[in-house]
Amino acid sequence: MYVFVFNFLGTLAKIPDFKSYLDLSCVTNTYNLAKVYVPFSSLLQAKGINLDKLEFFEDSLLLEELSYRARIYVVSNLEKKIVKQFLVKNNINIFVQDVISAEDIKRYKPSQEFFEYLAKRTNTVKGAINLVSSNPQDIIVAKALGLKTYWLNRYSVEYLFPANLQPDNIIKTITAIVESTAQHKVESNS
Repeated sequence: MYVFVFNFLGTLAKIPDFKSYLDLSCVTNTYNLAKVYVPFSSLLQAKGINLDKLEFFEDSLLLEELSYRARIYVVSNLEKKIVKQFLVKNNINIFVQDVISAEDIKRYKPSQEFFEYLAKRTNTVKGAINLVSSNPQDIIVAKALGLKTYWLNRYSVEYLFPANLQPDNIIKTITAIVESTAQHKVESNS
């Protein structure tokens, strides 16, 4: 059975200002180095990003189909309560095994500690975890740590990945994952 881990913001939930969100990566990386934790929602609000305005991407509903052949987790730097409320509001929660938040360990992704905690919480070796994220920095660190990666490039962002840390897959929608896993399942039964 597959294990898919979906980043929350930009992957399942639309961000009103994606550039401001990506700009926060510098802040969270600095906080990780300094071993400082501040609730991520307060950082977003300081950037003027209103969490009440979050909407889900329509293809997030495909988590239902994927859940029949994969364990699904959601990861986020946001507090777990906020993510769970969003998932419940959009009827996606029943397809998700768990929400794993930076709040749990007071370390933001894409830190090594966060991804090690993710492997522990999912009870899965890192090489068997498929991370789906719209954040290129998540992809780079996850790839360096041996996770399989899907860069969900919804916004057609230009990003120069290091040669040895290229995403395993570059996709525009979750549909590509659903189709790929369905095909693999059909092939493995023949």
